[in-house]
Amino acid sequence: MNYKIAVFPGDGVGPELINEGIKVIEKAAELDKFEIEWIKYPHGAEHYLETKEVLSKKILKEIKNSCNVIYCGAFDAIGEQKVSNLIRTYFDQFVSLRPIKLLPSVESPLANKTHNEINFVIIRENTEDFYVGAYGRVKNGKNKQQLEIDNNTLKAKFGLSIETKESIAYSIGILSRKACERIIRYAFEYAKRKNIKKIVAIDKANMIEAYNFWRESIDKVGKEYHGIEYEFNLIDAAVMNFIRQPEKYEVIVAPNMFGDILGDLGTVIQGGLAFATQGNINPEGISMFKPVHGSAAKLKGQGIVNPIATIWAGALMLDTIGQQKSGDLIIKAIEAVLKESRTRTQDLSGNNTTSEMGDAIVDKFIEIHD
Repeated sequence: MNYKIAVFPGDGVGPELINEGIKVIEKAAELDKFEIEWIKYPHGAEHYLETKEVLSKKILKEIKNSCNVIYCGAFDAIGEQKVSNLIRTYFDQFVSLRPIKLLPSVESPLANKTHNEINFVIIRENTEDFYVGAYGRVKNGKNKQQLEIDNNTLKAKFGLSIETKESIAYSIGILSRKACERIIRYAFEYAKRKNIKKIVAIDKANMIEAYNFWRESIDKVGKEYHGIEYEFNLIDAAVMNFIRQPEKYEVIVAPNMFGDILGDLGTVIQGGLAFATQGNINPEGISMFKPVHGSAAKLKGQGIVNPIATIWAGALMLDTIGQQKSGDLIIKAIEAVLKESRTRTQDLSGNNTTSEMGDAIVDKFIEIHD
């Protein structure tokens, strides 16, 4: 099998990190007998500031017609806005997949919790809810405003007539049946593929009526998956459980805003941004994989940043395109290197370089490969 992968190395330390990810993936391809063709694109904040060139629809169409998947390094805020957000929207990557796993020999702020107890995924709806862009402000008096939503799941127009004696701001959260059902179905399919028997759905249905619509969608889709149980957690309970008993969770599915919040909390309990990775997925189209952390511009060129989040993103990418064996083995290699504690970057109280960590993971991958 041959895969064409679009690569955006990104900003700051992004290129250094993506090099380590590529190094590990190429070794996996060699040993597991598949081929990779890397197609690199320079777009990011640094490229934009130098050239004023943005990521065009022409290039996105080129990727759509020629590539299987997208692999990214780290971006700074401008790069995230001008590259990652454009990619996510253009390819309708409606799934945000965040693995929350405490790796061996990594400290969590949760006392006495081990990597066996912090090990779950957050599947977040990536397009709607309170991030759909329906917002505004009005001054005191009578006001009329028009809002229009036009994306891959819904087209809607709102005509608002507002009379107020105060200056106010508002945001409208919107859930469509299509968006709810497709993210929920993805979560059940993920659980089925990973042989997981229980899903927890997050909402705030006791206070916000729209989330009863979400619950109806869970009930509808859940009937299609015999052998997989599901339960509802209010966001309040989920936040407390993340701290008290994260072992309660295996697969979480959440609307956009609550998934965002839980993803950030999950990053903390798994030991920090050095291990935070994400897939932005369209199961029937082009998906994108990247670390969650930023570009760390001040550390550029020093070769000291931990590449594990970027390498882990590569493992998620391989799993998603059908090379599950390689993806799983890369994660096992990461775990084994950390457990041995011979190779540690500065964030892990060591003095090894970015490339030395990548080399150690490659060597361990070779060692444990059957």
